[in-house]
Amino acid sequence: MEGSVQPESVVVGVDTSTSSLTALDWAIAFAHETQSAIHLVHAFSHDHPDLAFNMGTGAEDLRAVGDEVIEHAIDRIRLQDNDIHITIARSGGYPAAALVRASRNARIVVVGALGDSLSRLSPLGETAHQVAAHSQCPVAVIRPSSGSDYGRITVGVDRSDGSHKALDWAFTRAEQTGRELLVLHAWQPRDAEDPALGVASWEEYTTQCRSDIGASVADQQSRHPSVKVLTEIADGKPVRRLIELAHSSDLVVVGARGHGGFESLALGRVAGEVLGHAPSSVVAVH
Repeated sequence: MEGSVQPESVVVGVDTSTSSLTALDWAIAFAHETQSAIHLVHAFSHDHPDLAFNMGTGAEDLRAVGDEVIEHAIDRIRLQDNDIHITIARSGGYPAAALVRASRNARIVVVGALGDSLSRLSPLGETAHQVAAHSQCPVAVIRPSSGSDYGRITVGVDRSDGSHKALDWAFTRAEQTGRELLVLHAWQPRDAEDPALGVASWEEYTTQCRSDIGASVADQQSRHPSVKVLTEIADGKPVRRLIELAHSSDLVVVGARGHGGFESLALGRVAGEVLGHAPSSVVAVH
């Protein structure tokens, strides 16, 4: 069972946190719907600062805890779907590094928004942020469900290459789950004659944007005809609008980086802020 990641597996990071269990349940459902294997990853560095200068916790103790975490995760998968093929990996290094390595052959990496950490000052844990930034496949950052099923996936688009990948992923997921898809493009110019618009006015920008995005949506719709699609072109800040829509969405999908910023950035500002502050689960598509 212990071994390398099978191609197109669902990689999920597991630890002792409640957030990890939420992520595992999401990963099990995803694996079932996509007929994928699950690759469990547990890693913990014995010199991690969250161990509060080790406090008597040695490497052997951590390995024993890790074994329990893995066994409990396997039992949880078996209870929900006994047909899912499982592989596992234990690592003595930092979790983010192990998960990024596993992402090379994975379909998706799934992590809880907050894992084993003594710090709760940030709404997004260190591991989730690092994996979202450096993964080589889509990353799902999972938050506890509100208990409501809104029947909607929201995807943010900006006409970048990353945006096209996010749109493709969101259409596929909407088809798999039977949810409707809301396609959002939001941007706030400095004024109606902002030269960054590339046209004479916001109205002309909106018209051109609807045409470009409409063509992308139509292409995806032809491949996923069962998906109900809504499109929204908004004059406003993308992060704010995506977070607003997250309150009535089961999932928000964004490209890991879009237009703007430095080309070397692995995770754009919009993706980073949505991952950190959306109340729903978020998928960042690379």
